[in-house]
Amino acid sequence: MGSSTQDDAAMEFVRELTHWRHQRGMSKKELAERTGFDPSYVSHIENGRHQPTEEFARRVELVLDSGNRIWQQYVAFADSRGQGGRRSPLGPTAVPPPAGSHLVIEDEQASLSLVDGVYECRFRRVLHSVGTEPITRHTVQIDIDRFPDDPARSTAFHSRHPLTIDEVGFRATIGTEQPEPMRWRVSRSRDAFLKIVLLLDGGGTPVPLYPGQRTVVDYAYRVPAWKFGDWLQRDIRLPTRNLVIRLDFPAETGPTVWGSETSFTSETTAEVHPDRRERQGRVAYEWAVSRPRLRAQYRVDWRYADPRAALVDAPTDIRPLAC
Repeated sequence: MGSSTQDDAAMEFVRELTHWRHQRGMSKKELAERTGFDPSYVSHIENGRHQPTEEFARRVELVLDSGNRIWQQYVAFADSRGQGGRRSPLGPTAVPPPAGSHLVIEDEQASLSLVDGVYECRFRRVLHSVGTEPITRHTVQIDIDRFPDDPARSTAFHSRHPLTIDEVGFRATIGTEQPEPMRWRVSRSRDAFLKIVLLLDGGGTPVPLYPGQRTVVDYAYRVPAWKFGDWLQRDIRLPTRNLVIRLDFPAETGPTVWGSETSFTSETTAEVHPDRRERQGRVAYEWAVSRPRLRAQYRVDWRYADPRAALVDAPTDIRPLAC
């Protein structure tokens, strides 16, 4: 590996990495999947056959959340190679981003409620800037699919009943104690998809998220149940610490709910059964995921014992589903 000092620094990095991998209860394969590296690469790093790279150290720190201990060992290793001038140890609360990423979602709360035939969707995200430049916008999207198991039918259906920004009543706020309305704009639109850019400002005044800062963003929209489809999915495009998905239905609809996780390297996992609670004529479900996998998809599906109770004012081309 080179000099004794460099070898020692690399071994210290490996010890820290292995310690935190065991602390988080992850196998080498699982760590590789969550960081986007090949499992053999992780094995080579831990066995000392490969030297750690900055990108690897950054991604591992985000996934294992060691309080920057892994990152600090990488910095010491880089210093041993004469690269100290290119980087410096980060503070105890600063988390190094993966290549190309400047945000960490520390907490996401996603909820969907059926009210009078309309799905009310609300999302709350705690954003943490971990880059080196101020962040001035955040992108979200509305993605529906009435017949996800029949793409041709779904495409034809949504071409007849396209999703529009006017009908969804989109709104967004920023802040915690006194949330301020945010400005936003649609950056992309298709029949069943809207991509929306949230501008980080309050009351029309720009409020950039500077490195190390945190803020809370809330956004919401509504879509008729007959147009939405019986599913909700969260795609983990940014490093995320915690994800909670909540569903709420009228008890009279007789809902059955299940969840699944799909990663970019494997097939759908075994079925997940969210926690269920019934109260005052409503049935609520909750699925909490700690440290969701980067680039994974977390999806909940549901079916109604009596779909007619949910499909209010449905057009004639989907009424057969309510029989």
